[in-house]
Amino acid sequence: MASLSVQSHRYARIVAILTPQEVRVSHAENLSSRSLRSLVTDLSTVFLVLFSFTLMPSAAVAAEAPVAATAAWDVADGVATIWLDGAILGPIGLAVTNVQATAAGHKVDPLSVVRAGSPSFRIEAGSSLRAVMGWDGLRAFEGGTLAPRGGFVLRGRSGTFDFSRFVFRPLAATSRGDVRPTDLEILDASGVALLRTADAQWLDDDAEQGRVRFLNAEVRILPELARRLGDDSLAGTSIGTLDLDFNFRPQRLPATPVLAPGIAAPPPCGDWTGIVDVALTNMSSIGQAGIATVNGRSVVVVLPSADLKNVGTANVPWYSKFTNLGVPPWNDQHPYLVWQMTRIKDGVFEPLGRGDLKHAFLTINSGCDAGACTDSHVLGLGCSDVYGTGTNNSVGSLGPRNEVTASTATWNHCGGVPSHFDVNGDCVQDFSGAGENSFTHGMKVAETDLMVAGARYFVEAFYIIRNDTNIFNSMGYREVTPTKPGSTWSFPFPVGSNYTQGPPINAWVNLTTPGPNADNRVLDLGADGRVQLAVKVLDVVGSPGRKRYAYAFQNHDFDRRIKSFKIPFDTNGTVIDNMVYADGDGFAANDWTAAIDATGVTWTAPTGTTPPAEIDYVTTVAFRFDVDRTSAVSQASLGVVEAGTPTDLTSQTLGPAAPVGPPPGSFFTLAPCRLVDTRDVNSPSLAANQSRTFAVSTQCGVPSTAKAVALNVTAIGGSMDGHVVVYSGGTVPNTASLNYSAGQTRANNMVVALDVDGSIKVFVGQPAGTVDLAIDVTGYFE
Repeated sequence: MASLSVQSHRYARIVAILTPQEVRVSHAENLSSRSLRSLVTDLSTVFLVLFSFTLMPSAAVAAEAPVAATAAWDVADGVATIWLDGAILGPIGLAVTNVQATAAGHKVDPLSVVRAGSPSFRIEAGSSLRAVMGWDGLRAFEGGTLAPRGGFVLRGRSGTFDFSRFVFRPLAATSRGDVRPTDLEILDASGVALLRTADAQWLDDDAEQGRVRFLNAEVRILPELARRLGDDSLAGTSIGTLDLDFNFRPQRLPATPVLAPGIAAPPPCGDWTGIVDVALTNMSSIGQAGIATVNGRSVVVVLPSADLKNVGTANVPWYSKFTNLGVPPWNDQHPYLVWQMTRIKDGVFEPLGRGDLKHAFLTINSGCDAGACTDSHVLGLGCSDVYGTGTNNSVGSLGPRNEVTASTATWNHCGGVPSHFDVNGDCVQDFSGAGENSFTHGMKVAETDLMVAGARYFVEAFYIIRNDTNIFNSMGYREVTPTKPGSTWSFPFPVGSNYTQGPPINAWVNLTTPGPNADNRVLDLGADGRVQLAVKVLDVVGSPGRKRYAYAFQNHDFDRRIKSFKIPFDTNGTVIDNMVYADGDGFAANDWTAAIDATGVTWTAPTGTTPPAEIDYVTTVAFRFDVDRTSAVSQASLGVVEAGTPTDLTSQTLGPAAPVGPPPGSFFTLAPCRLVDTRDVNSPSLAANQSRTFAVSTQCGVPSTAKAVALNVTAIGGSMDGHVVVYSGGTVPNTASLNYSAGQTRANNMVVALDVDGSIKVFVGQPAGTVDLAIDVTGYFE
């Protein structure tokens, strides 16, 4: 029988990343050189189980016989391994014990996350599991079981789970639609399915010798194990990784299907003509990678999985980093994956965190169009690929965003340009993430931000791909329900929710039908990229007539970055308060500052901060303020950091309408002048639940003809949580000008009308005690 031609029949290949251990550690160590049991004891953070199979044809096929659409190959024997992560098992009260390894090791693939020296298990003749092979490689597992010799036990406070004789069998499809034909379930010694695999990757290790490697499949908890652990929310949690190596007798694979008359053949490998369009098609799992205190906050690293598909008419280059360096225009070209998390709370859309950049490596090319290129460095027509949460957490593939230009999807490196993976810029990888972990480049979200009742949460992912004609199908989101009944977070999907293409900002304000008091606009800047601005005008609860203007701005792929944001309106005679900027990163030093003048409200980014304050690509920020004005169409201004055309951006939105009544007078600025400071000996602190009057006219340069003043008001050292109201007239308004916590120093800008005698009043809303106040005048209206 003729041997398989690697050029004519390429199996689908793995998309995976080299970890530091995989780059540096020799895989030649034989497990027989030391005690397998002591070896497992040494693996305090992970336990791995690897599978290597020999497949045999289920029926003899004559060399000249017609080739069917698929062929089923029976497993004859093999070697095996499961990676169970102690960092995840520990918090849910489990540990791997009683390991009985039965094999002397296996060949660890450099693209696998399996670590050298992991215990292995022998699979002998008698297994009945079958692999279904197509012209494009592995299609599915069907029927039968796979039973390795030896095993392990999961032991902990929630019980003991005996996998001393564990068994694999194909996983049945579920109504959720997240089961693939290549997924397996793992049965314990009593025959109960407690674990499953998901998001597997594979490649032809040596097709002519009949070897295909099945790598980096996630190991997830099934509902039955979650129930026995006493926490149903753990169902779907990823706890490790599974590898399978298939060894089968060289056979002719089924032939490529013949195209119907009139159907054009897909472009062959090496042909880059056509339209590039890659769609993110699903995010089947959201998981936790760890919990730690970072910058004073207890944060959880949140990880999505990602499925994608070539829906265009062109092959898409998928070359691993530091490969194909001399073949323009696709030098070293591969897609990049970024993700972030947001929520809707009290009607306001706001960011919670974002990760750095993941470099994609190779593609499994499953489900391709007939005759499509299935080379592992090319995403062929109709081909799909998948990244599980485990591979998306590989430090060997995660790096900083600033090395990639999002609008062109190019990576600035080599040629003397240092980069994260190439510290001297000589185009040779000399760093693979040694010393880094999930928190270095991962998406870190404060635990307290995930505990808000009534909030809606979203995880968004975005593939950045060179020449992609439609970025909005290359991004998508899943709504999740963060849950932590014990010590581990899970992120199940709400019943009835589905994966949705586009950004989650559209779940807050519909892009095509925003509804009343709302707007949502995409600003397409051509080769420079795209940004998006949405707004909702909300009633302030408990304050009749007060409106909250909530803005969400998302930079999709505009590389010149944004440094300021202004909503123009006539501020004369109105109180503007509750001014908030939110970026979700937990660093106060890079928070934008707000300023009020006669022409509107402007937020400005500070310069030279770590992390940078400017809004870069795939980043959402939120702005808001309260004011006693209804809405009208407005034009927001966005200041651009880097040179180019245009120098600033303008986007239609909603802003406060002009005041009702006679035209406003002129505004005059003043050098900031301290009008009141109750810390002075002659001005006692303000008492709770009382008002105090302060003269303004003829003070600090304010003339007697002034009608209103622009103030900066600072609350200092309140003995209890409270708020102040700065007002004029005889009735205290039912809205706060400034809120503060006990002991906190907090300031706000506002414009306040003057009483007929040229004074203002300040009311302290605090249960008891006192607070100090500093009031500075920055201008006045006549």
